Amino acid sequence: MCGVSVNVGSIRGMNMRTTRAAPRVRPGDGANEGKWIMVDIRPSQSVFRLYQRVVWGFCVVTVTLTAIVVTKILIGHGFLNSNEPLSSEIIPGNHRFNNFVLGVHILSAIPPLVIGPWSFVRRLLRTALHRWLGWIYVGMIFISSVTGFALAAVNTYGIFARLGFGMLAIVWFSTTYMALITARRRRYREHRDWMIRSYMITLAVVTVRVLPAPEHLTRAEWYPLMTWLCWVPNIILAEIYVRATTFRGRLKARFARGA
Repeated sequence: MCGVSVNVGSIRGMNMRTTRAAPRVRPGDGANEGKWIMVDIRPSQSVFRLYQRVVWGFCVVTVTLTAIVVTKILIGHGFLNSNEPLSSEIIPGNHRFNNFVLGVHILSAIPPLVIGPWSFVRRLLRTALHRWLGWIYVGMIFISSVTGFALAAVNTYGIFARLGFGMLAIVWFSTTYMALITARRRRYREHRDWMIRSYMITLAVVTVRVLPAPEHLTRAEWYPLMTWLCWVPNIILAEIYVRATTFRGRLKARFARGA
């Protein structure tokens, strides 16, 4: 049983011949010294379900705001058609092309970011809408991950940053591809697990922008670390969630109180 152990001393029972109505706890005294009381801290299924709904709602609001802000910046400021050196150079000197590739990479990540939470709504799972949203999700991620890999290969912050964003693109493409294959083969339990992994990688679009840079680090020192921190914790959390929950999103028995 998962729990927290609390070390207590002897606990004297109520003395029926006196007016004392509560037990007294006196650590360090009595024969029960050193014994442990197990406190179950596992959530119940109902509490866990509430957590899921709160996280889902927070996620919808966060990704929608992120999508609006990023799209406004890219389109409103003429980023896609700019001739300024704003991107890593896939083709040296061709700033317009390089900026266009970066713009495509970012914009194609927006639809999956917004679609993702709705892909897990149970009422939509067997509908045509779910399938169409799924195809958009997969197609846009394939575009974004491929262009992201190309940009990672010429990243100007060194080999560590190139590996960070390069691995992000590979893992993102791979988890999404596995989600597609398992859905096509009607292996829906595996499809659900791969979609969770894929979407947690998709959320790197958000985490890459909200990670606080330590004040004692310069941008040149922080940026390579950020290329890993924006997605590695996400995939770890995804794996924990996948292993702790059932196909229907309930906690597995050993992780739930009263199960």
